[in-house]
Amino acid sequence: MPKVERKDIDNLNAVITVTLEKSDYEPKFNTELGKYRKQANMKGFRKGKTPVSVLRKMYGKGVLADVINEMLQSELYQYLNENGLNVLGQPLPSEEQEPVEFDLKALQDYVFKFDIGLSPDFEVKGADESETYEKMAVEVADDMVEEDLMAARKRSGNRESVTEMVKDNDMVKFAARELEGETVKEGGISTEFSVLINNNTNEAVREALYTKKQGDTIRLNLLELEEGRDEDYVRKYYLNLEEADADVTFNPEFEAEILEVNRIVPAALDQEFFDQAFGEGEVASEEEAKEKIREQIAGFYNNQAEALLSRDIQERLLELNPLELPEAFLKRWMAASNEGVTAEQIEAEFDGFAKNLQWSLIRNKLVSKFEIKVEEGEVVEAARRRIRSYFGGAPMAGMEQIVESTAMRILQDEKQVEQLYEEVLTDRVFGALIEKVSIAEKPVDLKTFEAEVEKARASNASSAAAEEEE
Repeated sequence: MPKVERKDIDNLNAVITVTLEKSDYEPKFNTELGKYRKQANMKGFRKGKTPVSVLRKMYGKGVLADVINEMLQSELYQYLNENGLNVLGQPLPSEEQEPVEFDLKALQDYVFKFDIGLSPDFEVKGADESETYEKMAVEVADDMVEEDLMAARKRSGNRESVTEMVKDNDMVKFAARELEGETVKEGGISTEFSVLINNNTNEAVREALYTKKQGDTIRLNLLELEEGRDEDYVRKYYLNLEEADADVTFNPEFEAEILEVNRIVPAALDQEFFDQAFGEGEVASEEEAKEKIREQIAGFYNNQAEALLSRDIQERLLELNPLELPEAFLKRWMAASNEGVTAEQIEAEFDGFAKNLQWSLIRNKLVSKFEIKVEEGEVVEAARRRIRSYFGGAPMAGMEQIVESTAMRILQDEKQVEQLYEEVLTDRVFGALIEKVSIAEKPVDLKTFEAEVEKARASNASSAAAEEEE
């Protein structure tokens, strides 16, 4: 029977020695050669009658290597599991390992040595009620509610022609004529087109339009009217020229009359609007609509505040739980696991790798501490949430059918299922932590809060870019 022994180098490194005696592997070796014999169809021999000596000469070393490797892996990982060893990375052939040569003429005992890196033994600090964390709380101002209600009314509103002065987000229809100097060019281009007046519109033009209404005229440089519009766009959408008109030249200066101003008229505060904006029967009055919006805004900022809180908790746990790691072993493992990576790259990336590993070990301890288990249904619901987020989270007719079918497709991808599982597990860990530790709410104004959110996004973007480079 194979013999497995462990020798501790220190509390983070050990050597596992696996001894396979001839009597351990020879029966399996002969059995595998026998399988080859049954299947072999070699010239000069009837099928299944090829002499074992011939097969041994042709395939013996490969078969023996496969048998040895299979038994070796089985014994090694069975030992690790049975002894509850928390191994980092994967076992690596020991630097003390002598070269192994398979001699079919004289089968012998084989000794294999593996270096392993061990997870440090620790208890997580900072994960109980004695630790206090601050959570930012944004007060939802009345003007924020009013603004969101108006935005919802405009989304459900209709564009109507108005005779008032132009405002932002108006759709203005122009009848424009090409100029030559200060006068309309004889035989020049005449065209009609519409422009949505917003931040994309030339600032000087916007300011001038605020004093204009239907029937008024304004001078426009079509090449400068909207940001990001090149000459091809101007020719096609402003001048209505076809590809056949490629030889037509024009002066970008035009005199334009405002033919029509169309403005979104907000939906009335009636039951039809309430049902469309909040779901049938959910809201029946303006007051209820405002309260619903206040809850939605509060929920939005609370989700962001909890994300920031989770970030702060993670950083604090990393600070309170510095872990000693088997660095030399891990650098060898990184080199073995990443073909083509240089020693310089490993050195440059090791600190980031070690920090991620530190957090992974802390998180795994917390999973055990809080007895967290992720159920299949949680992963499925996480897939649904991911799809809903693509729609901005707002309910739409027929959306749930799309959500369900798309989520089911995602769940066929093993890699995406693993990502979803990790997301759910991490969320569950932070949820358990937030319930366990002491939380002190810190009221902040919206400007301060948004600055902190932007800072966190920038940090995440920087980390993601660094990971891609790695």
